[in-house]
Amino acid sequence: MNREQLNKESKKWVEQSIITESQREQLMGLYPKKQSKPMLVLFAAIFIGLGFLTFVASNWSYLTNIGRMAILIVSLLGFYVAGEQVYHKRSKQIGTSLIIVAVMIFGASLFLIGQMYHYSSYSALPFFLWGLAAFSLYVLFKEVPFYYTTLVILSVGQLYSGLFHQDYHLWIGVLFLFGIGWAVYQEQGERSQAAFGIGFVIQSIVLVFSEGIPYYWLLALFLFLYVADDFLIRKGAKHLLKTVSILAVFIILVFQAFFLGNVYVGELTESSLYFFLVWAVLFVFAVVRSAVSSTNYYWIDLLLFVPVFRFMFGDFLSLGLLFIYALLWLISGYRQEVSRWVNKGTAAFLIATLVAYFQLAWNFLDRSLFFFLGGLLLFALSFFLEKKRRTIYRGGVEHD
Repeated sequence: MNREQLNKESKKWVEQSIITESQREQLMGLYPKKQSKPMLVLFAAIFIGLGFLTFVASNWSYLTNIGRMAILIVSLLGFYVAGEQVYHKRSKQIGTSLIIVAVMIFGASLFLIGQMYHYSSYSALPFFLWGLAAFSLYVLFKEVPFYYTTLVILSVGQLYSGLFHQDYHLWIGVLFLFGIGWAVYQEQGERSQAAFGIGFVIQSIVLVFSEGIPYYWLLALFLFLYVADDFLIRKGAKHLLKTVSILAVFIILVFQAFFLGNVYVGELTESSLYFFLVWAVLFVFAVVRSAVSSTNYYWIDLLLFVPVFRFMFGDFLSLGLLFIYALLWLISGYRQEVSRWVNKGTAAFLIATLVAYFQLAWNFLDRSLFFFLGGLLLFALSFFLEKKRRTIYRGGVEHD
């Protein structure tokens, strides 16, 4: 007897006074709940859906419009009804996967019906409707695979809107920010946080580049994600939204170190009062939150959000910020004996060194000598930093 069957039967035993509630709990304890694999369920559903859609597409041209509509409606309702029945009576995982197949058929139907009746949508509206349906299922069932399905649909839809229509779809952005944001607040899972953070980065990049907004607005958007972490994630949980935000702005600084030379200062640093107002409000709030936190060293992360593009030699200032950021985490990690901080500083220092080496030595050294010396430099740095890191690991502690 599996856990689900025992759960149903034991309730009847309690009602019939065969066993007590405490005895029922002891019995349930003998059958520990298996850890669900939402990602495996999600990918299983995706492959089943792709197999079905591929089969239909290969025979699509031989069908009439009525036959096509019948296949779409029957398959959609069939998978959904079957999934709901299996979900409530047999297995939640299998039921969820069948419903996700129905979601995929629904999304494909939006495009196929438009093709059948020669209707063209010059926006990402079908993706919004598709994402709204998937999000409604998450609200109804509260299952994590529906969360990931919605996030993927909205991210792909926004990329489609940006690449093919050079437009940021507002309603997709609203549904992502408030719908998926609310789901992250409900879930509080590490994977769901990371997925939301990556999706937010995608949404931000599409917004900035498709609407012709100056690239430095990404700093404000990623700082917003950093600040939003304090509202979405409860105390005691890992704050991966901050991590994604820091990684994103770190990459921006790397690009600035390569491309933000004096030639581009006039083009890329036009004064924007709105940007600096938004940035200042968010930055001050982040500084205050960092000051009152139990670990005051996290103000170091905020250095990456300083808008150095506004100054001359913005490329060298970006590179300098990378080195300062890395060295401060290294020094703090050694002093406090926190190995995780040392690892963070080590990784940042190696990347900053590599960026500086490419920027300064590429045009002045022979290519073979360039790579040879670079390898020796990185080897020496790795040896030194690894030696220091092991010293911390032997007597260090882990902090959040």
